[in-house]
Amino acid sequence: MPYGNEQAPEGAPVPPQELIGASIFLGLVSVLSISRHGSYLISLGMGRSALDLVALGLIALNSVGFVGSLWLLALRRWAYALCLGYAAVEVCLRAFHSFSDIVPGMLGKGDLQLLGGAGELALAVVFLVVLAFLAGPETRAQLDAREAFRAAVAAKD
Repeated sequence: MPYGNEQAPEGAPVPPQELIGASIFLGLVSVLSISRHGSYLISLGMGRSALDLVALGLIALNSVGFVGSLWLLALRRWAYALCLGYAAVEVCLRAFHSFSDIVPGMLGKGDLQLLGGAGELALAVVFLVVLAFLAGPETRAQLDAREAFRAAVAAKD
């Protein structure tokens, strides 16, 4: 039941602006995070850098977040689950990076990075707001409405 570039059928659920905004935010952050690793991917492909499982794991995590953010606009339940998981992991990662920037000596960093830590903390709070919205009843109601519409269309056919 894809709408593609066409108008949504009469009575079909359409994601509200808030859900579109949350999806765009998740997608942009994941793409920007993937692009930060571009030089590593190129050097790995050329055989000039060692295999870094943590970097590859983060690239995979951000790829999952990007895919989920695109399909969330189609109100897919599996994309909803991916986005919930991605946002939760990002909250934890951003809080960890904020803590490591603010507490000198953690992860080998010997100096205080107050501005970086505050930025990571602010981003963690934004991810927390997005996570709260996604987990809220409005989003689940939209997903239920899509399932009901699909069932009604299938029953007609």
